[in-house]
This record gives sequence, C-alpha cells and structure tokens, in this order.
Amino acid sequence: SPPGTATPTSPSGTAGPVGSLETADPCELVTEDETESTLGAQRKDPKPERIGTARACTFYPEQATFVVGIRTNVGLAGVQPNGGVVKDITVGGRPAKELLGATGSCGIYLGVSDSSRVDVVLNASSSGGDPCPPARRIAELVEPRLP
Repeated sequence: SPPGTATPTSPSGTAGPVGSLETADPCELVTEDETESTLGAQRKDPKPERIGTARACTFYPEQATFVVGIRTNVGLAGVQPNGGVVKDITVGGRPAKELLGATGSCGIYLGVSDSSRVDVVLNASSSGGDPCPPARRIAELVEPRLP
C-alpha cells in the first residue's frame, strides 16, 4: 500500500503502521519473520499481557525472550536506570534511550510523545552476549510502525 495509508494488520505475521498508540496491538509491532531472522525460531506464540501500566507482548524466540510494551502515560523522561546504565540514542531519527540493566537485560525505549513511548526489552540472551545489539535491531523494526 502507498506510504501514509494504514494497512490492516492480521495475526498472520504482517505488521503495518499504527495510527494511534491507544489502539495499537503490541503483538503486531514486529512480525514473526522479523523475530525469527533476528533471534531464531519462536518457541511459542507471542503472549499479550499487562506489565505495570504497559500493554505488552512477550515474544519467545530461541535466543532470548523480549517484550514490546506500549505506554501511553509516560514518555522517555520516565525511564529509570534501576541500577543499570542509561544512554540517549536515536532510532530511525526518533529520540530513544538504551538501558543496559543490572540483570543483563537491555531496554530500548522509543519516544513517541512527551507522555508516550514504546519499550523493547530483551532479556539476557542465551549466548551470554551483549543483549543491546539484538534489542536495537528489534527496535529498528518496530520504530517505522509508530505514530
């Protein structure tokens, strides 16, 4: 479809731009193919859940689980280090923060507005490697779909 038009999304693994974070489905912000090409075959289907104030979706590829969370009540200013290290980065031209957690997770937080953001948090990878490069790759896939 031409750029700028919203394409309907379906559970078949297609993802398209979302018009509003309020109605966006976090499970549709990254496709199964994208997940598998980044982190290996999925061990089970993505699971929608609520994590604090976020509407979230947990994905279960072989190499590391990750969560995509939509927050419509807090922006980048609300990212807390919790013992980890936060740095300002840019993803697709969008302001973002990267948080390397004390427990070996890596969060990429994409700013959408002053009061909203999308979180991509990758739990420690099974390879024991740096979790931030794959977290950034997922965030780069999610970013163009955000309003």
